[in-house]
Amino acid sequence: MPKGKKKGKYEHKRTEQAYSSDEDAGIDMTIDNCSEISGQSDLKSNQEETENDAQEKLEEKVLELIEALNARANAARAAALVALHGALQRRYLAGLLINHRATLADHISRALRRGKDGEKRGAANVASLLALQIGEEGTEDFMKEVRPALFAACTDKSASLETRTECCASLAVLCYLLEDDLTEIIEIMRMYETIFSGSYLKGDSTVKVSGPAVEEGSWHAAALDGWALLLSLLEPSHAAALLRSQPPSPRRLVQLLEACSLEVRMAAGAALAVAHERTADEELAWPEEELVPLLLQLARDPHKYRAKRDRKAQRATFRDILKYFEGAEVAELSVRVGAETVRCGGWAARGAYGALAGALRGGLAALAPHAPPLRHALGLPAAQPLAAPQRRLDKLQRHLQNNAACKARQLARNKSRDKRSAALAL
Repeated sequence: MPKGKKKGKYEHKRTEQAYSSDEDAGIDMTIDNCSEISGQSDLKSNQEETENDAQEKLEEKVLELIEALNARANAARAAALVALHGALQRRYLAGLLINHRATLADHISRALRRGKDGEKRGAANVASLLALQIGEEGTEDFMKEVRPALFAACTDKSASLETRTECCASLAVLCYLLEDDLTEIIEIMRMYETIFSGSYLKGDSTVKVSGPAVEEGSWHAAALDGWALLLSLLEPSHAAALLRSQPPSPRRLVQLLEACSLEVRMAAGAALAVAHERTADEELAWPEEELVPLLLQLARDPHKYRAKRDRKAQRATFRDILKYFEGAEVAELSVRVGAETVRCGGWAARGAYGALAGALRGGLAALAPHAPPLRHALGLPAAQPLAAPQRRLDKLQRHLQNNAACKARQLARNKSRDKRSAALAL
């Protein structure tokens, strides 16, 4: 006996024998299928409930923002447009917006015509998202009201350069996705040419290094990008005829490579690649003797007076463009959009993806499975028809359903506990 331990009157001995197995103990160690299935269904139900609650909250927020567009203060309307742009990027809300088409079109056009800079920028940014979300039936009426307002805002001298730049980019994306009238497309391309013509060389073939050509570089570049995007919609023969008969001619486009603005130079390089790719099989005179040496110089860019970051971006862009003009080589670009992959095999496709990603931002992945015009623009196959959605339960019905599932789980657990307790007592 250990030292210091007193011997008691009764010495208790363990009479329990160790069970050889759980089966000998009479305990059922098999998985309770009913409880497991109930738990899985409850998890799925909770996920669906969370998803439905998030959808309902977002719809309520969007309705509040639509009401806020009627605010008297310009700043309040601008803030509502910015918040609406963020909300529309998150989910596809065509079922909700279908009843507010006319109201939204009126708000957007009024903001573009009468609003101040902040409101105009907000309206321009949200226009493309709204056009894809309101449904195909309302697209034509939306375009008839919003497109002229955007057209006028692109050249509105009373607006800031940033606002005019946003309007140019938004109008190009809107027409690329939804405009079917060729006359309207050509008219918009003419308007774009009047904008970026400010970056042409002077009459004595010297570069403009002061005045609007420097200050308005981003605006001119946005117009040039929009012109190239709409050019990719034309048939090759029509595109070649347009370049022969209307400005800008190929020689004028080459002159833009010498502009003082980095943004204009890069936009001009991409526009040249798109125009050449589109008219490759047509008889169109290209000034190759001027173009290739200039592209080579821009791809190397030895000038130290330019910012290091600018020179790095310019070199990366013009190396690819130079490879195309020297050997018709275009590196394929693969981008993941949601669960699908977008492949851009040419300069027109790359420019289209860049414009759409810049305009829709996070909404690109959210809208791609649902919007046929966007799928066509990205080169994705037609979406498979979705099964008819089940009728959504209201909050009270979901609450009662969850309570019933919880009660069933509790009863199953209690039965299992009773069986185990009885087996252990034996």
